Amino acid sequence: MKNIKRFLTIEGRLLLVICIVLISRLAVLPSSSVNTAAFSDKVLHFLAFYLLSLLVDFAFPKTSFNAFKIVFLLGYGIAIELVQSFFPYRSCSFADIVADSAGIAVYLFSIPLLKRIPFIRERWSL
Repeated sequence: MKNIKRFLTIEGRLLLVICIVLISRLAVLPSSSVNTAAFSDKVLHFLAFYLLSLLVDFAFPKTSFNAFKIVFLLGYGIAIELVQSFFPYRSCSFADIVADSAGIAVYLFSIPLLKRIPFIRERWSL
C-alpha cells in the first residue's frame, strides 16, 4: 500500500508540472491557434481546473484538499487571466475565473465518489 501511495505522489507531481506548463503555454497562445471548436472556452477552464485540483491533491497527499490548495489554484487562475490581459490577442475574463472556481468546487465535492475507486482511494488511506 505504501508503494502505491508513493507512486501516486510521484506521478501526481510529474503530471502536475506537465499540466501547469501546458496550460500556461496555451494561455498565452493566440485564441485562433487553440482549437476550441468542439468545446466552449468555459468548459475547457472547468476541466483544466478540475484536473489541476486532482493533481494538486495527489501530488501533496499529506494534507487534505484544504484552503491552501484552493487558494493556490485560484491564484494560478487569476494569474493566467492577468497575464492574458497583456496580450493584444487575449483578454482577461471574470467568467473564466468563475469557470476555474467551479472546476475546483466540483473536485472538492467529488472526493467522496473518488474514494470509491479502488486504485486511487489509496491516496486517502492512512
